[in-house]
Amino acid sequence: MIELILQIVITVLLLFTTVFFTIPYVFLYCKTFKNRFLFSGVINYPSKQDKFLDDPAKFGLERTTNHVLEVVNEGKRSPGRVGLWVIEPEDEVTRQEVLILYCHGASSNRGKPHRCEFYKVFQSLGYTVVTFDYRGFGDSKGCRASDATVEADCRRVLEWAVSRFPDYQVVVWGHSLGSGISTKFLHALQLDNPEFFQKVRALILESAFISAEEAANNFPAAKYWNYFKITRGRIPRAMEGIFPTVKLLPQLQFPVFLVHAVDDHTIPHQHSVVLRETCSGNGKRRCGAPFCWIRQHRFIYKDTEATNAAHQSCRKLNLWLFDKSENGSDFSC
Repeated sequence: MIELILQIVITVLLLFTTVFFTIPYVFLYCKTFKNRFLFSGVINYPSKQDKFLDDPAKFGLERTTNHVLEVVNEGKRSPGRVGLWVIEPEDEVTRQEVLILYCHGASSNRGKPHRCEFYKVFQSLGYTVVTFDYRGFGDSKGCRASDATVEADCRRVLEWAVSRFPDYQVVVWGHSLGSGISTKFLHALQLDNPEFFQKVRALILESAFISAEEAANNFPAAKYWNYFKITRGRIPRAMEGIFPTVKLLPQLQFPVFLVHAVDDHTIPHQHSVVLRETCSGNGKRRCGAPFCWIRQHRFIYKDTEATNAAHQSCRKLNLWLFDKSENGSDFSC
């Protein structure tokens, strides 16, 4: 009996050790596995929400309509689909002619509770919010998510939103992984279609990271792999070159606003500090970055001071558009 237990213990330890030392190399050399990790919305928790996404009222949202867009699937005959919501202001009195295009983070779908609460806050301030799921997330189908497909989805939704609200100024808001996605997609749009790029007036990044490579260092298991030389740095290396926000952000030709909670343990607020310093060092004006709120990774919307800072920044859009001087209004609160 003792020998059997010993054999089981040894087998389990060997299996655990093999898996532990193998995973970093799978990340490094298997693109599919890496995408599964990076775009964890494919885990899709809670999955039961997906079948209700066509009815925003079930998520406590009023004055909200559901839409489905077709997106070209590279290498496939049938098009993909992107599900989105258009969330109108609570009343016409407070309506701002500003549209917020919301790029969410890595998990689940557009109906996640903290995201719905975010929408409600800006809905009450008079903004029109367009929020969507990348293909592979929520009810958006057609392919597995990758850095290329999420960028294409952002571009498709932006085109649709601009055609639907042609007189509105567009502010792109990216949270967490969405900060890297939105920065990369806007940088590509600026190069590929400068005229259409002018439709976007500002970028707001919440809980942003320097790069996917640096963000991977905060992955909880990374500190354990770093104890061993053969696995040290393998996961960050696998993310090298994916969403290099710190390189792309200073090149964007409009104001950037960074907001980050000081108690964020998922992506420490030092990431946004570096992003602001980099932008300032490259001569980019109007790059605000308040870090005074204690709201963890997902709950900055609960802080009225933080949301008011973002609100005031959006209200300054017309001033920034016409102010071309070197000493124009600073993009901060």
